[in-house]
Amino acid sequence: MNPSGGLFWHLHAWRQQRHWHGACADIAQWLATLPPPAKARDPQVRDSLVVIGASAGWMLSSPWLQGFAQVDTFDLDRWAGPLFRRRHGAALQASGTALACHTRDALADLDAVLSTHPQAVVLFDNVLGQVRFHCASTDEASQRIAKVTRRMRGRRWGSVHDAYSGPTQARRVGLPAPAMHRSVQARTGGSVAASAQRNTQASQPMGAGFDTFGQQLHAQGDWLDHLTEAVFPQGTLVHHIAWPYSARYCHWLQAGWINP
Repeated sequence: MNPSGGLFWHLHAWRQQRHWHGACADIAQWLATLPPPAKARDPQVRDSLVVIGASAGWMLSSPWLQGFAQVDTFDLDRWAGPLFRRRHGAALQASGTALACHTRDALADLDAVLSTHPQAVVLFDNVLGQVRFHCASTDEASQRIAKVTRRMRGRRWGSVHDAYSGPTQARRVGLPAPAMHRSVQARTGGSVAASAQRNTQASQPMGAGFDTFGQQLHAQGDWLDHLTEAVFPQGTLVHHIAWPYSARYCHWLQAGWINP
């Protein structure tokens, strides 16, 4: 069984769509901040997009995807492609956007994927925060994330991923999640591999950003560190998004674009 996907995940996502509306709206707002290419180009020429860890695109916006000439999705889950096409295929067809869904470990084969799509914008869609569940140790996971981010130098890319996740008090139906806020990525004191110094499975996130979220979410106990603290280069504008995964569990997402 895929530890971060599979039929159980898709069933849960389908059932939670109404409750995830706020987080999806925040992600759509962030997606729309994708900066233009550094070189001026004909505005009528549309970019292509590679989505790594696309799943079924449960939290992606069809109107945003329609802005691309071609969308290529990559996911290990064999259900991801058919469900992505079911959710977004009609909209993409209406906009003349070509769609290709690949069942493939794009993180393990990143060089080949990037070489095949040399001009595409790359979006890591809630996948870098899942790396730790596919590795035997936090050391291995941190090193793998660091390798991915090094390989992306010189490319237009972005990521939305888990920073921390953990238990909360039960949420009342209709209670809004904390509003999205923004910050600038500070120096982390080293590479992503520094996260591996935290050998426990859970750690309490620190800092004013989480203090605000935590109070609004009524966070309880220790939260899981997803080892993504240094994904973004220093100076990146980072969007912080609360994602109420279930009534008693929440994820703190971080999202940002890198434009070389």
